[in-house]
Amino acid sequence: MEGNSNPLHLGAVATFTPTNLVHPARIAAVLCERAAEVPRLRARARTGLLGGARWVEDPGFVPEDHVFTHHVRGRDRFATLISHLMAQPLDLARPPWELHVVTGLSGGRFAVFAKLHHSLCDGMKAVGLGLQLFDASRLSNRDVAEPVSRSGLPSFLPSLPSFLPSLPSLRGIKDTLDIASSVLSQTRPPTLGSPVLSSSPRPRRVVMSRVDLADVHRIRRAHGGTVNDVLLALVTGALRQWLSAHDSAGPSSVVRALIPVNQRARAGGSCGNSISGFLLSLPVGEPDAASRLRSVRSQMESAKAAGPDRGAGALPLLADRVPPFLHRLAAPVAARCAPLLFDTLVTSVPLPSVPLALDGAALTEMYPVAPVAPGHAVGVALSVYRSSVHVCLHTNQSWMSDSQWLDGVLRRELAALSSSRELVGSLS
Repeated sequence: MEGNSNPLHLGAVATFTPTNLVHPARIAAVLCERAAEVPRLRARARTGLLGGARWVEDPGFVPEDHVFTHHVRGRDRFATLISHLMAQPLDLARPPWELHVVTGLSGGRFAVFAKLHHSLCDGMKAVGLGLQLFDASRLSNRDVAEPVSRSGLPSFLPSLPSFLPSLPSLRGIKDTLDIASSVLSQTRPPTLGSPVLSSSPRPRRVVMSRVDLADVHRIRRAHGGTVNDVLLALVTGALRQWLSAHDSAGPSSVVRALIPVNQRARAGGSCGNSISGFLLSLPVGEPDAASRLRSVRSQMESAKAAGPDRGAGALPLLADRVPPFLHRLAAPVAARCAPLLFDTLVTSVPLPSVPLALDGAALTEMYPVAPVAPGHAVGVALSVYRSSVHVCLHTNQSWMSDSQWLDGVLRRELAALSSSRELVGSLS
């Protein structure tokens, strides 16, 4: 689904609070030194003659070619810079990642914006790579372990070219057909005129906001479910308010959201991507916040019970089973299929609960930035770190591109769920 005008790399914005004056050149040098020690960050993709690719170490790798410095002043200019950087494709002729050090933030803070191509890693693996750039004293060996082969290359490099597939078993063929049938059964024509679907050429903007994790936990304890259930309900409420402003939130309105699911434990953790996903119908037409949360919780419980091998979210699993030369044939079709499968992506990236630092500066915020598929208007990414939930929208809709709007709508949704919590408590 990726193209020059629609890059689909992962992004992350990390902000730090230093105790001393920040020298951007020093921060960049620290990042270069640590990145050079991570085998995966020295690898680039080499395409096979019949399709597919394999990872090889880049003989001309220089970490300074991937690390840049910027200086901005003000929240809006910072968000504009991140939006511009997120829109620029990565150079696939070299290791596909970049780090941008940004100084000039309020209170003497600085930020590091990371871009990593999705072929390099999924969100879970991106966290593992990022941890290796933080101060080692903050991390355990388990946090930063990266398997390395005897050649010094990451162990995910195949011993044979990836375009020579092994013969599938009959059971494997049946499983593949089952997954394909499940994916196809979830397709449906896109809703004409829906604001969540857009072919607008307007540039996308990254919008960031933060909420108190303690508020989320209080709501979870009152209503049941998980923290992610509450976060999905917050996203549903925010989308409802936005759609209502566009007269597009009727009583039966839903937004089909793809929720990525980590498969790394089942896959053994050696590959760059180990994800599937659940498909949820976010009830944006429901006016009651507690009812929206109950619907989200019920759907998530059903999806977990059915497993990640079913539904539109299993498309990555299907891609892993298709011979690489067929990928080239299927690519033009796949590039147009996102609106047929889902309306938006909502992803939650787990972070370790330990305090992290870079060159002695404490990490205070971590905003993941979701890629947005062609035809979609918005992608949502969330992360929980320490006492806060970080919410990031990646959108080309001007109404949603206002950070003050996002701050306000999240406060209102938290208040609505808290009011429902108090009502639940009085009834019980």
